[in-house]
Amino acid sequence: MPKLTKNEQAVYDLLPKGSQRPRPYSEFKTLMDIDKRTLSSVINDLIIKHHIPIGSSRTEPTGYYLIETPQELQNAVRPLSSQANAELKRVDTLLQINLTEFWAKEKADG
Repeated sequence: MPKLTKNEQAVYDLLPKGSQRPRPYSEFKTLMDIDKRTLSSVINDLIIKHHIPIGSSRTEPTGYYLIETPQELQNAVRPLSSQANAELKRVDTLLQINLTEFWAKEKADG
């Protein structure tokens, strides 16, 4: 395994194997005194920089876990893919808005 930072190692050490009992944010908060944004950043770094297969469950029980099976991988990727598609649609829509026309209409509508 590549050399991890102190935070990365602490998070990694707390990740359970498999999706049956994912570790929720509240447990990371209690055990590490880490905020959600930092935890998310560390999880992202573990996946992107170190190629560690970490999944998350958004339904009960929620939390993070080390992916062990192809099915767990699919279950972890599916909501991320849906979220990414929704975000891209939002970006595309924003880029298509004509600001001059929008504000002219707002001004006219009072």
